[in-house]
Amino acid sequence: MPGRSLALRFLSGPFQGGLMPLDRAVLLVGRQPGLDLVLADELVSRRHARFFFEEGTFVLEDLGSTNGTFLNGTRVSRSRVAAGDRILLGASLVKVVPHNAVPKVPEKPSEPGPRSAPSQSAMEGRLEEVPLRELLQFLSSARRTGALTLRNAAHTAEVHFEGGRLTSCVIDGATAVSTRKSFQRLLSFESGHFEVNSTTAAPGGPAPLPEPMELLVAEGLRQAQELARFRERLPSCFAAGSVSPEGGNLDEEDRALVALALTLPSLGQVLDATPLSDLDAAKRLAALLTQGCLEPGSEAG
Repeated sequence: MPGRSLALRFLSGPFQGGLMPLDRAVLLVGRQPGLDLVLADELVSRRHARFFFEEGTFVLEDLGSTNGTFLNGTRVSRSRVAAGDRILLGASLVKVVPHNAVPKVPEKPSEPGPRSAPSQSAMEGRLEEVPLRELLQFLSSARRTGALTLRNAAHTAEVHFEGGRLTSCVIDGATAVSTRKSFQRLLSFESGHFEVNSTTAAPGGPAPLPEPMELLVAEGLRQAQELARFRERLPSCFAAGSVSPEGGNLDEEDRALVALALTLPSLGQVLDATPLSDLDAAKRLAALLTQGCLEPGSEAG
């Protein structure tokens, strides 16, 4: 029947690597034994969600689950699904794919009955397939503890999390840059390979940031949009302006920024060295240029 040649490809969870055809009119998902797809996962409700065929397409419906059902990073109560969509059910991240696009695997998740606890093996893929925002949503919703490694042509990032909360983030080995600032920069990653490994929390390690992952992502994306506007107004390096810092109405942080801008050879190094967020530093640098305390420098110099 048209519209039914789809399958669920499991990117994480107890059936990671498995493929389940959507070949029935209704497919019930939950922790309860006897359902069509049983996910033995404490983050999954007994009757969590269902897929059903309606007017030529499949529909995903949450059945009042405690932890919710997410489609392409957004919590949904009911939505149509199509090839390419990504769905989060507890600790199981699945992608809707054409049924004939991926070969079947020996173990079929469609077999009913209770299953073992979610797999602790590595989850890997590409950000082109699972966008970073959705990957972070998965780590948060699944309350994972471990490490996320991202690699692309320009950068390598290592992100650690505990119970779904961020504990550290380092890009290109720059440990002097704060976790919060590095994480905000991380959100610009749109391509490259990722790998998630589950570990136990190290005793005496850094405490998780107080904000939940969703708030960190939302605030980071907001700041990134605003930062882009200020970065366009900033030069790649700085020189002393016509107004001395002592003569301007500058606070201590402004004076510290002027000192960094006149000492370090590039804007990027200035942003790395200041404890201010990239957005706050960019705003202040733009104001210092307007006031004449700084001026664009010469890259050759």
